[in-house]
Amino acid sequence: MGIRKIGKSAFSLLTIVLVMLFVTACGGNQANNSTQEKEKPAKKSGGVLSIGTTPVGVSYNAIGNGLAKVITTNSSLKISVKPSNGVSAWGPQLEKGEIELGVGSGPDMAWAFKGENGYQPTKNMRLLVRGNYLSVTGAVVRKDVDIKSIADLKGKRLSSDYPGSAIAKKVLEAALTVNGLSWDDVKQVPIPTTAAGIEALQDNRVDAAFALTPTTPVVQEVHNSVGLKSINFLDSITPDKIDSVPKSVIDKINEIVPGVRLTKVLAQGYIQEEQVGIEYPSQLVASSHLNDDTVYEIMETLWANYKQLQPIHAWLKTWTPETMFDPNPTVPYHNGAVKFFKDKGLWNDEAEKVQQELLKIAES
Repeated sequence: MGIRKIGKSAFSLLTIVLVMLFVTACGGNQANNSTQEKEKPAKKSGGVLSIGTTPVGVSYNAIGNGLAKVITTNSSLKISVKPSNGVSAWGPQLEKGEIELGVGSGPDMAWAFKGENGYQPTKNMRLLVRGNYLSVTGAVVRKDVDIKSIADLKGKRLSSDYPGSAIAKKVLEAALTVNGLSWDDVKQVPIPTTAAGIEALQDNRVDAAFALTPTTPVVQEVHNSVGLKSINFLDSITPDKIDSVPKSVIDKINEIVPGVRLTKVLAQGYIQEEQVGIEYPSQLVASSHLNDDTVYEIMETLWANYKQLQPIHAWLKTWTPETMFDPNPTVPYHNGAVKFFKDKGLWNDEAEKVQQELLKIAES
């Protein structure tokens, strides 16, 4: 009888010990899994990444689709395009790592990074490559109206606000300013997107809007429908006199839209003859949450397969290895991009100095 009790007690004790060991082992595995999850990078090669763009019908959406196609076709990565109202919409998502990539204009990226001109600070924004330079004349009007200069816009209905693209409003502001006008001299009509501004011209709800390039799908559609014409950025300067523009005028333009330069805009589409305009670069950026290896793979893919971009959109014709590196960026480079450009022998002391200055802003 006593032996049976001892046997049962031993068996019960052994059972308890085995259960405790099992629970401890399971708990240990959960702890290890948790640790691995924390250490796991935001995105790995082979994952699905998202790229923020402007709305469908605007060229930056076409650029995003082109980049996504070439990267997806030639790498282990899959890219999903996320149209929105522009940097102001996808910037906060990039900041949190909810989307990994974005494409837009250089000035818009600089403002978003620093949190200027209505943008939320996007300190986690990192540059990958510089793309094409975008040339614009400033304002576009319907062909059937009697508006031939910026000065003629006084008292007229001009598209404004553009919450999805600060550069649209700032380019118009610069054009008004250097031609002796201000926003107070026109009737401001709030417009949500650059595409909506062109559509407002078609519907005769505005007299002038921000001039998208002639290759933009929505511009081509409206031009074919009602006819459009561009307005020279500087009323008193013709393209052949562009070199005579005073430095004070150029400085004033750069105070409003940093990093731009005057250029001759060639006749194309609704631009009937060569005109004076300004130009600024396009940029592909990433979230700092994206790991270095994935960024390096993106860079390597675009570098090696840039010719596949050229037939997709006119802007992508100049996304070439010769233009991708910007030695004087306005947004800090991603670590993966730095490594890539170092491997290509392009990184230099000047770029490193600018990089460290920009990283200080990111940490502030």
